[in-house]
This record gives sequence, C-alpha cells and structure tokens, in this order.
Amino acid sequence: MCRASVLSGLSILLMCSAGPALAHAAEQGFVLLLPTQAYAIGGTMTVAASIVLVTCLPIDILERFFRPVTLPNTLALRGVAAGSSWIGTGVFLGLIWIGWAGPTDPQENLLPLTLWTVWWIALFVVQGLVMDIWRWVNPWTGPASLLSRRTPPLRLPAHWHAWPAVLIFLLFQCFILADIAPSDPPRLAAFAIGYWVFTLVGMSLCGADRWGRQVECFTVLFQLIGTLRPVHLWHRAKAGAPGWFSLSSGPLDSSHAVFCLVILASGSFDGLHETFWWLAKLGINPLEFPGRSAVIWPSTIGLIGANLALVVVFAFSVWIGVRALAVLGKSPPLPFGLAFNTFAISILPIALGYHFSHYLVSFMVQIQYMLIALGDPLGRGATLFGLADLRVTTGFLNTADTVKVIWLTQAFAVVFSHVLSVLMAHHMASKFCRSNKDMLLLQVGLSVLMISYTIFGLWLLAVPRGA
Repeated sequence: MCRASVLSGLSILLMCSAGPALAHAAEQGFVLLLPTQAYAIGGTMTVAASIVLVTCLPIDILERFFRPVTLPNTLALRGVAAGSSWIGTGVFLGLIWIGWAGPTDPQENLLPLTLWTVWWIALFVVQGLVMDIWRWVNPWTGPASLLSRRTPPLRLPAHWHAWPAVLIFLLFQCFILADIAPSDPPRLAAFAIGYWVFTLVGMSLCGADRWGRQVECFTVLFQLIGTLRPVHLWHRAKAGAPGWFSLSSGPLDSSHAVFCLVILASGSFDGLHETFWWLAKLGINPLEFPGRSAVIWPSTIGLIGANLALVVVFAFSVWIGVRALAVLGKSPPLPFGLAFNTFAISILPIALGYHFSHYLVSFMVQIQYMLIALGDPLGRGATLFGLADLRVTTGFLNTADTVKVIWLTQAFAVVFSHVLSVLMAHHMASKFCRSNKDMLLLQVGLSVLMISYTIFGLWLLAVPRGA
C-alpha cells in the first residue's frame, strides 16, 4: 500500500557516531545457520498481505483504529521538565569531564558508553514507544531559559523550516560513519561540548524554541520519532494506536518530510556499510579490515548517496501513485508536493523498527560495559554501587537457541514496523480518495517500495558483517 514506507549536537553528533564504534557482536555465525530466507519470505508475505487486507476494509475502519481517547487527567509536567533539564545538563557536563579525565579505552570510559548505549540506542526507542524522555533530559532547555530574551536579537528565516537541522544531522551521520575515532573519549568530549556551546549560543541569539525547531537536529529528530508513541501527556493527555499522533501532525513541510527519509536512509546505510557485500564492493577483505581510515571517503559518499537514493525512490513511488490516481481514478487529482509531504511520515515506524533491530545486540553487550564503568567512572579502582564484580558476558550469542530468539525479535520488529507503516499510509490515502480502488491506485508505488524495503531490511539482519 502506500507506505514507504552532534548528546548535544556534536555531542550528540558524536553519540551517534557511537553506532559504528559499538561494533556488532558476532551473533552472525549462528544467524547464518538459521532458515533466514524462509523467515524473510514469511515476513515479506505478511507485509504484502497487510496491503491487500486493508484495501478490502471499509474506509472508516482505520479512522476508528487510529482515533485516540482522552485520558482522565492531564499532568502539569511543563515546569517539572524544565527543572529536570538542569539535571540532564549536570549529567552531561559530568560525562564530558569523565571523557577527558577518565580511561582512554572507549569500552571503559563512561562518556562514549553512556552516550552511545543509553542516549543514542535506548533513548531513541523510549522516545518512540514510551514517553517524551528527550523533553526531560534535553541539556539546553534549562540553561537556555536563563539566557533567552523576550525578543531575540536575531531571527531565523521562517522559510528555512528545518533544512538546517537536516544538514546538521547528515553531518552528524558522516562523523559517525567516517571519522577515524568517533568513540575516542577526549575526542568525543571535545565535539560534544563544542556542539552544546554552539546550540546554547544559537538559542540565546535566535530564541530557544525557534532554534530547536529549525536547527537543533536532535530535537527535531526526537520530536518526529516521538509522534509514534501511543500515549501523549502534554497539552491534552490522549492515548491511541501507535502512530495516531503522527497522522494528526501531517502533512509535514518538505524539510521535515525529507528528515523522515534521512532517518531511515542513514540507519539503513549504517547497517549496510558493515556487511561483507559493501566491503567487497570496496575491494576490502572483511577478515583483514584495514581500519576506518581506509574507508573515510567511501563511507561518506555512500551515506550521501543512500540518502539521495531513498529520497528519489520515495518521490518516484509517490509520483507513480499520484499519476495513477489522476489517470485511472475518480477522486480529485492530488498535488505531488502534498502527497510527498503527507506520506513521508508513514516511514517513521520503519526507521524506529530498524533502529531497534540494528542496535539490539550492541545494546545487550554494551550496557554491561556501561554498568561496570559506572562503578569506576575514573578508572581508579573504585567499587561504586557494588558493580565492580560484574563481568561482561556474551553467552547469549554462543548458542543457536538464544540467537534464534534474538534474530526473530529483530525480524518481528522490522515486519511489524512495516505493517504499521502500511496502516498509516492507507489511513492517509483515505483522506484524498473516495473509494478503495482509488486508495490502491494512490499507493501502488509505495506498496512496491514497502515490500522491497521489507526484503532489504530482513536481508540486512541476516547478511554477514565484517567491519
């Protein structure tokens, strides 16, 4: 159907760079022994079946499915969240100090472990599924409230929308994938504090809200992902099916629509650039990896190319649907720009599902290192919180049974996210079409793209990795 389906900026920028640094533990040896092809076929057929099924449903079914209910009480959380930002700022600055004063090994220093494991991996998922955690830990909200003025001295042009944030997020992803040592503690600390200062200055000069909406890429990122949460407690508290708030947020402007695609494309290339297939294309033996310095430009060019490719393919898929509707349908013609900006938000579930699947094993391993580092943050033999006796275990990667459970969990997340995208896209199509036939015509290109991306996502989970 129709779905296509630096912590503080630089700090955050660097955080993300933790992705590659968190090398994926090699469960792939067992994964390659699993009937992954059968699972991939089953998952793909599930997505295809969901497209057919929703096409046969009455138009008002999904309207009722995504309709939220108002919760009894609305919590007064705004002032509390503003205060908690100071705690987040204190923790962040403490981590920066540990990055410079603590162990030089990224696997023993609390800065890269916390930023990459807790901030980038876990917080992303919590933001999309559970609560608006970014609003509570945002390290700029509190300080910016002291520096902000009623009338900022500078004003960001409104027509820029969030394009500055898109560019900064792409630069962040380049740093993650192409920098020689994105998890080196002193290096990460320098980048993180640099981005924090840059953002704080920008907020004080241009206004915290405006800077957060247009320039601060992580705020934009978490706001977009947060629209998928079933429960929203800000303003009027409501709860509903995952994605209901995303649907009520559309259509997006073009910058936010492209940002949705960039989230997915960057995450997908993060997985692709680790595969034997990609390394073979570069003429590199994955068993004799020469180091990150050898793939700086291929990684950078590949990342940019992946993002451009997804935007072009998505746009073409939407265009096919728009033309099919105009030629063969009976509903009013739909402008391409409106269709693009409307349907782009339907790919957010796929981005979240793949993020969860891609980083699941890394999180299971790295969280253990983080807990141990928490017991001795400066690497001087401390035994805080009784964590000194913990030992890192990867036993769950050494047996076929546990690896199978992990892989099936990852595969389920990918498939479920695609199905949710299908439902969201169909609901959006119903706003423009008068019949199921017209909705099918409008989504024909996106349906092909969604099925293809399901195959691609499941292949990425199963393919050998070597970088």
